[in-house]
Amino acid sequence: MSAIFKPPIAYEKSVSWRDLITIGTDGDPFWLKVRTAQIGFLSRYLPFNVLVAASNSAVVLAALADDASFRVLALWFTLQLVMIFVWVEREVRERLSGKRTCASPRYVRQVAIEMAVIGSAWGLLFADVLPRIDAGSSMLVVAMTMAAVGVTTFTTAIFPLGALALAGPIIIGTAWGMLANQWDDLWMIMIVVTSFLIVTVRSNVLTTFAFMARMKTQDRLVEQEEVVRLLLNEFEANGSDWLFEFDAAGKLTFASNRFAEAVRRPISDVTGLHWLDFLTDRESREMLFAITKKAQPYRDILLKVEVEGEARWWSLSGTPKFDRQGRLQGYRGVGSDVTERQRAAERISELATFDALTGLVNRRIINQALEDGLRSLQGVGLLFVDLDRFKAVNDSLGHGAGDRLLAEVARRLGAIVGEDGLVGRLGGDEFAVVLRCGDAAVATALGERIIASISEPYSIDGSQALIGASVGLAVGPVDGDSVEALMRSADLALYDVKGKGRGSVRHYDRAMHKRAEDRRSLELDLKNALGAGQLRLAFQPVVDAIDERIVGFEALMRWRHPVHGDVSPAVFIPIAEEAGLIGTLGKWALVEGCRVAATWPRHIKLAVNLSPLQFDDPTLVDQVRQTLARFKLPPQRLELELTESLFLDERPQTSAMLKELHAMGVGFALDDFGTGYSSLGYLQKIAFNRIKIDRSFVQASVAEGGESTAIIQAIVALADKLGMETTAEGTETRAEFEAMRRLGCAQIQGYFFGRPMPADDAARLLDRSRPLVEFADEPEPTG
Repeated sequence: MSAIFKPPIAYEKSVSWRDLITIGTDGDPFWLKVRTAQIGFLSRYLPFNVLVAASNSAVVLAALADDASFRVLALWFTLQLVMIFVWVEREVRERLSGKRTCASPRYVRQVAIEMAVIGSAWGLLFADVLPRIDAGSSMLVVAMTMAAVGVTTFTTAIFPLGALALAGPIIIGTAWGMLANQWDDLWMIMIVVTSFLIVTVRSNVLTTFAFMARMKTQDRLVEQEEVVRLLLNEFEANGSDWLFEFDAAGKLTFASNRFAEAVRRPISDVTGLHWLDFLTDRESREMLFAITKKAQPYRDILLKVEVEGEARWWSLSGTPKFDRQGRLQGYRGVGSDVTERQRAAERISELATFDALTGLVNRRIINQALEDGLRSLQGVGLLFVDLDRFKAVNDSLGHGAGDRLLAEVARRLGAIVGEDGLVGRLGGDEFAVVLRCGDAAVATALGERIIASISEPYSIDGSQALIGASVGLAVGPVDGDSVEALMRSADLALYDVKGKGRGSVRHYDRAMHKRAEDRRSLELDLKNALGAGQLRLAFQPVVDAIDERIVGFEALMRWRHPVHGDVSPAVFIPIAEEAGLIGTLGKWALVEGCRVAATWPRHIKLAVNLSPLQFDDPTLVDQVRQTLARFKLPPQRLELELTESLFLDERPQTSAMLKELHAMGVGFALDDFGTGYSSLGYLQKIAFNRIKIDRSFVQASVAEGGESTAIIQAIVALADKLGMETTAEGTETRAEFEAMRRLGCAQIQGYFFGRPMPADDAARLLDRSRPLVEFADEPEPTG
């Protein structure tokens, strides 16, 4: 039996049996809608109900008045008149005022009670007359009962509580009267009436279920629409995306305000336009056309458009719409302007390919060009270009000026190479040129033109800058049949030219690889040389040119390799500088030299060489001060020999450290004067005590005379004018000594007076030249 009244699954999930006879709470918006609909439904059929009630009342009065109890009939009639009057009066009043009574739970209960009163009146009447009337009249009553139930079911189809209140008493009264009449065929009549009741009640129940489910569905739809509306408003207000919709013909039927902003035109102007009107890029048109032709969805497709002459990028996602027959009705979707994101992606791609500072290609593209060149029949040439003295410009004029200088170098390289090759920047001040042929002569000629162009003066921020360039080249596949091998060969050639004076072009040869391997091996051995006791200091005497007495020694570092024997300082000092070992070795030489000098007579000076790289160490001044204090050596007895390369990188830090050392009392000597680049300008900036004339001038002045002699005379005259002394290095013969003394050199140093010797030999040499009587001077200040 329960299956008869069981509602469909869709209704059962959203509406319960309890909902059929409840009226909800006063503050629930959903139940207010339900109650209002139920009362409205009753009001709509009120004229019909009044007419049916009047008709039935007339039939009752005509057919059953004689059989009914007077009091029951009077009560029935009175209740009928009163309730009809109440209903009609309320309906007329509400229609005239245009205001319906609020469907509160109290009012709905009142209506249900009013319907129960009417039903009770009819039930009481039928219970009273049925036991007294004949069979024909009884059938009339049963028929009226069934009619009343049918009408009630129809007019209260969505108000089960009202149907129960009205029809329930009528059914109970009729059943009571039928049982009291004791008909012979009562069971047949009961089956017919019960069947009718089941059908009508089921109809009322299912109708109410459908009504309640529809109300709840509508309520949820309203909520969902509100959420969607809020989301769309939020989407429009804060998002950058926009909504669009076009029909099967491809014409735009809807677009949000954001779309109008994207195309910079009013919505009214773009509605109805075909989507092809927005796409000017052929590739984008073909892409979207191919997708829509197949009625396929698309997601985040990137399309190029043109808006007011400006190239823009859109990202679109769309879903096809179909009718019930499966025919395409168009597309709806979302889009956004991703121009800035696309430009950023292109910029990132560009940065991955090009150097941001110079606009040249980077190492990745250079490698690709080399791969292509090695596969070609013409071969490929690779030139590594390293800038000389760039660090000096960068430090003196600032990094901004350095960047502009690099950009200008890149421009010059591009102009020289032109269409013959590819120019790239590898990083820092190192560039690469890929030549589209493997001819070494052509590559060498190009390298020479590059050096000549780069060496021309630059005007940077109103200041003139001078730099140079060194070029190492290799050609493939002769010097390397892979990118890695070819780059290694060019790098070895560049390393070789930088180690031999810079400013020239060097083509790779296989001996360079052997030298590089040997150099690498020496570097590894040099790292352990100091701890293994392989390094020592040798001291070469410096004598007074007039009386030939020793006035000092120059400390010279020596390395006795366990396998290679004595390694020249010209070999291992550059290795130490490149390997970052010069600081450790220089500090050791200073300490060891001062330790030995502390045992010498007070008038003997010590000269120690400093590498320009030692000035990168901010503790250098403290090292000198602490070493002098440790061995109680007066600063005036220490002379630091500097090379002209120190002044190629004019840095404030270097100048400050030199001033601090000079203030301490330490002296300076300019070593190898005349062989450098621009030392004359620094003779006035730095308080040098001594200028050391390079041995090449000393030897040439005796062998050739003329120009070399004139140079020495000029150096001596310059030194005298600046209050400096001169020392002639590399004096090996009596003739050279006499010549230097005649030209006015104050001190002489060279094999003629002694080769570099161990500390013990230097001490014995000093003992032999020590005067018989020494005057006791006051202790010299230690600074």
